[in-house]
Amino acid sequence: MTEGPIRAAVMADTHGVLRPEVERILETCDVIIHAGDFDNQLTYHKLSTDSPLYAVRGNNDRGWSGGLPLIKRFSLGGVKFIMAHERKDIPSALGDTQVVIYGHSHMYQQQEISGRLWLNPGSCGYKRFTLPLSLAVMTIEDGKYSVETIWLEKGYGTPGAAIAQRSKPKESRYEKQQKRYRQKQKERAGQAAGLQKAVSPEEESRDKKSELFLLARILRQKKAGSAPEWAAENLNADIGLVNAVYAVCDRLPEADARCIQEELCKKDNGLKRT
Repeated sequence: MTEGPIRAAVMADTHGVLRPEVERILETCDVIIHAGDFDNQLTYHKLSTDSPLYAVRGNNDRGWSGGLPLIKRFSLGGVKFIMAHERKDIPSALGDTQVVIYGHSHMYQQQEISGRLWLNPGSCGYKRFTLPLSLAVMTIEDGKYSVETIWLEKGYGTPGAAIAQRSKPKESRYEKQQKRYRQKQKERAGQAAGLQKAVSPEEESRDKKSELFLLARILRQKKAGSAPEWAAENLNADIGLVNAVYAVCDRLPEADARCIQEELCKKDNGLKRT
């Protein structure tokens, strides 16, 4: 390695994918630091062919990767590093370590904690959910360093935006059904005031049949002895509705789906169920 600043590519979680734009970046670097999950031996050998490679074993690196350590300590340009695939595997005793590198989550993170850099370069290979593809390039010299974050997908902007998109609450089937039902209730009220058109009998009948079908499925889970939480998760149903159905079944053991529907309507007109 030549004297002067060291340019190090910091990457993780390639999972067998080496993108052309990533390879172009690697050609400009002196060393490669990889925080695990190569996923296959071919990717490991390709990365270690032209540049020195500092690497650890990821949870998806099996068989061929027996020679890779789980935790690796090393120095570059007077800067001391420690690296593991998962953050939880970083030892608590870090001594004079200046940079901690890890991966696994596919999500870029860069934190200064007690004067020490914690860096997860994200994934620049295999894409996970909506998390943006990324890596980092460090310039290291005389015990000092700087970090450049490289986003490979300009449209996503930041990890926060991607996580917000992935974490956006999803409506359950029951919630969507109830939203339609409430809207039609408003339309019926509006019709009385001469403001909205009436809901057709066909549409109302279709909604009731859809609800009846869901109630029958919940009833089967109750008879099978399933816990309410398990039934709600597996039927993609609102836990409040499931609890209400279970309560009717406990009170009326012989009730069928239609009877349960009538009981729930008596309780609160089918509009608010908790």
